[in-house]
Amino acid sequence: MKKFIASLVVAAFLVPAHAQYMTDVNGRVVSEYKYTDTDGSPYLLNDQWITGTIRTTNDKVVDGVKMKYDIFKDELEYENEGKLYRVGAKEIVEFVMPTGDALYIFRRGFPAVDDQTEASFYRVLHDGNTKMLKRFETRQREEKQYNSATRVNRFVPSENLYILKQGKMHPIKKGDKKKLISLLSDKRKLMEYNIKEQQLNLKSELDMVKVLEEYDAYKAGDSDPR
Repeated sequence: MKKFIASLVVAAFLVPAHAQYMTDVNGRVVSEYKYTDTDGSPYLLNDQWITGTIRTTNDKVVDGVKMKYDIFKDELEYENEGKLYRVGAKEIVEFVMPTGDALYIFRRGFPAVDDQTEASFYRVLHDGNTKMLKRFETRQREEKQYNSATRVNRFVPSENLYILKQGKMHPIKKGDKKKLISLLSDKRKLMEYNIKEQQLNLKSELDMVKVLEEYDAYKAGDSDPR
């Protein structure tokens, strides 16, 4: 069981005994967040450390970095040269986490939508002129245990999909063929044909990405001077 305790430095005399401190990429001291007495995990991939790549705001690329993504805080924890860092949107613009069966590319700088800002990180599922993005979130919720008066804190994860087209973010759900086709209405007949021809199940993110790949290919053909 884990519970969230945020250790923030307010003043030199107000430092909890359990706090551990790290520095960000600019050498500033930041706090390490501890989670206790809360069920579930605030991290992507269940607290796994993944070796990947980060790109900083000054466009420096650092490879071979051991990292994990804190969805609850929308921040990245990483280890470099024996030191631990916790950083957010002010320090990095992109991080890449390859696993045995997937590649997780996270990036910020997209238009604000819903509760997100331009500083929010999204997983990039399709990176063409038309993009498909996935927002991971987790919230803390107090729940009553079954047949008991005891209440527990729990991390409750959620995921939301967006299509970025012509500078605007469009929320979309898996399986919403009508919405997807409406967003690609300038190639409606071609998209409907491809969905039928490839027997795509739009309840799958992979199949939705295939539609966007086809769409971007057709749009690129329109602009081909040949």
